Amino acid sequence: MKRSVAILSSAVLVVALMTGCGKAEDNAQPNQNAASQTDGNKQGNQAADANDPLTQFPKLTLPYTGDAKAAFVEYQGGTVTGQEFEEFLRVINFMNPQQGTMIEAADNEALKAFAREYTATKILASRSDDAMKKEAKALAEKTFEKIKGQYMSFLGKDEAKFNKLMEGQGVTKEMVTNQMALINESITVLKKNISDDTLKQKYDQMDKASRTIASVRHILISTEKRKPEEALKIANDLEARLKKGEDFAKLAKEFTDDPGSKETGGLYENADVSQWVPEFKNAALTQKVGEVGPPVKTSFGYHIIKVENRKEKTFDEMKEELRANALEAGYDAFGKNELDKLIVKYNLPQSNNEAAKK
Repeated sequence: MKRSVAILSSAVLVVALMTGCGKAEDNAQPNQNAASQTDGNKQGNQAADANDPLTQFPKLTLPYTGDAKAAFVEYQGGTVTGQEFEEFLRVINFMNPQQGTMIEAADNEALKAFAREYTATKILASRSDDAMKKEAKALAEKTFEKIKGQYMSFLGKDEAKFNKLMEGQGVTKEMVTNQMALINESITVLKKNISDDTLKQKYDQMDKASRTIASVRHILISTEKRKPEEALKIANDLEARLKKGEDFAKLAKEFTDDPGSKETGGLYENADVSQWVPEFKNAALTQKVGEVGPPVKTSFGYHIIKVENRKEKTFDEMKEELRANALEAGYDAFGKNELDKLIVKYNLPQSNNEAAKK
């Protein structure tokens, strides 16, 4: 199970986006069994009207039953309680309903992965200093307001509905901001060892393709349902028509077999060149800008390509992308070299979805 479904996802790395998880709720009942919190109508206090947007955000149904007081994870220096873990999962669902669907379907392995990621965040955050904590909390407050703004736009600027949505989800602003602050702290701890000089070294070591973006129009004549010689003939004919001045976008919409660019007239705009197959990438890197090139053969068929513009990104333009990659690498190193040694024991309840697998 990839960690992108848990805490340190790309959404978390770009923490100003709609991300976050949960922490302690002031009015939570610590003795309450987790199962009793999910029984009954999943809509909770949300409106029953099917046209009400609140019904699109049902309360998370936990895939297990567990004691809120129990230590679900024991690690050197602390524990993750059942209450903490439940709040964490509920706020993930609040921030990203798609991940909520994954949580509800989680088997034992998936539950362990979620618990492992949450434990990693707690351990890393515990290494932050007071200045990091203050900065992390301030950023969490700002991020919550952005998230609230997104929800409010969806709910017709009705703050009462937003409050009702949060109540129905079983989350509070404090839970959300506390957990986002925890995540921010963990990221800051990882960031402190990533200097601009280190990032510049990474940039200098990259090949040209990895630093180049281009806007490219193409027409694909697929060889999937036609013979290669037939596809090449069509491609040659199109090349000739284009060089006579016919409109590239119009011909692309008519002839291309690439559904991803058909509606844009064959255009991939400001795309990373390195993502393309070698033959296409080479054409994007070397073909003269503004001219229609000869057919380029790839495993998909024949492409007629026109490079509209091309540029090599500067270090300043790539710095934050490189920093995000370095954060991922730092987290991976923490997971491989420290995390599993620090976790003493998992005491997770069995998933209700295990029976469905048999």
